[in-house]
Amino acid sequence: MSPAASRLATFALMLLLQMNGLLWADPAVPGNILDPKSAVEAWNVIRLATDNVNRLIKEKRLTEIAVQMSFCSPSLRVLKRFGDSAEVLAQIDGLTNKAQAWVVETARAGADNNLAATTEAFDKLRQFLRKIGRHFDEKIIQADIYCCPMHPAFVSPKVDAPCDLCGMTLVKRRIPYSFIYMKPGMPSIHMTATTNGPVEADKKMEVTVHLARGDKSPVLRDDLMNMHTQPIHLLIEDPSLGDYHHEHPTATGTPGEYAFSFIPRKTSPYRIWADIVPVMTGVQELPFVDLPSSGIGGRVKDKAVAFTSTAGGLTFVLALANGNHIPPRAGQACGMSVSITGADGKPVTSLEPVMNAFAHLVGFYDDYRTVVHVHPGGGEVLTSVARGGPALNFTFFPPQPGFIRFYCQVMVNGEMIFAPFNMNVQP
Repeated sequence: MSPAASRLATFALMLLLQMNGLLWADPAVPGNILDPKSAVEAWNVIRLATDNVNRLIKEKRLTEIAVQMSFCSPSLRVLKRFGDSAEVLAQIDGLTNKAQAWVVETARAGADNNLAATTEAFDKLRQFLRKIGRHFDEKIIQADIYCCPMHPAFVSPKVDAPCDLCGMTLVKRRIPYSFIYMKPGMPSIHMTATTNGPVEADKKMEVTVHLARGDKSPVLRDDLMNMHTQPIHLLIEDPSLGDYHHEHPTATGTPGEYAFSFIPRKTSPYRIWADIVPVMTGVQELPFVDLPSSGIGGRVKDKAVAFTSTAGGLTFVLALANGNHIPPRAGQACGMSVSITGADGKPVTSLEPVMNAFAHLVGFYDDYRTVVHVHPGGGEVLTSVARGGPALNFTFFPPQPGFIRFYCQVMVNGEMIFAPFNMNVQP
């Protein structure tokens, strides 16, 4: 495969991703994954990405495989540069060209949701990867790469090498196996809370949450990754799923303590989920804690499907890519869009960035435990002067069947607006 053909194969992968709505938006992909500088870095990407494909095949989430395959193509091109002789270089070149062809075929079969064809193509790819690996030291193939939590483009094969930019200790590099939905890990971080009193409607609540590991050591700001500009997103809701708040606490003078305030609309217990990603694991966790109240708090009463919502003088309409009459199914990615119009019926194009996104879509299942947090496609919005709307596209992966209430959070003219939707997810 010539360099031009190799670039064409990569373009074909990216086009395949775009056609299937799988261009990643969240979490971000470290740039060095797409631009490895050494054989060690390249093999690390290939090993991590193919491990992810194994998991996606096992979970039958085939349409997401193209993303992982797109990571392999640049690394395969890098491997062509390494060889002890012209003869070995020629052998590696021929093998990587064939591997590239099976990378594209694996992605295409996955996009077609064809399990048998995906498995067969992926097995062929692994056969050629093993043949390429015979020309490299096993230590290079199995080596870990370490990166800076604050500057992920800085990488090193040495775990004890600090970041050149900030001096921070490096962590093992990981590639998320999904850019649509990853099941949160079992909480390694525990949360408790203290307040200025029980929850009362319309009374300002002063809350301090305490984050600690299993050994009781405090969780500091640097122990958490920044996700959409913040290390801690607090998702707050009452049992009826009728009063959602999204807050960001600030560190106090006590290690592991973070304070915030909010005004509940109900005299009811409230639950706080902390949406966090520990630096050491790179896996989202959602520990939660309950705030007591003299009120009992009711369960969800209105479970009627509602894809239209009015809030802040705006009208929000949610549409499923497969048609509103077909409910999404658990374990299957579903395209969704939210369109917004003003009181005059005209499309709204003045959405302001909120935490580097034009919208945040947070859903609460009626089991009062399971939460999903989704962002629009297209990547993070990195300039405050950008404006979005009227349509926002999301990819939703329902982790389980049941009733779910979504809140679409947007900002217009400096005002934060939360628009609710009701949806039922089928088994």
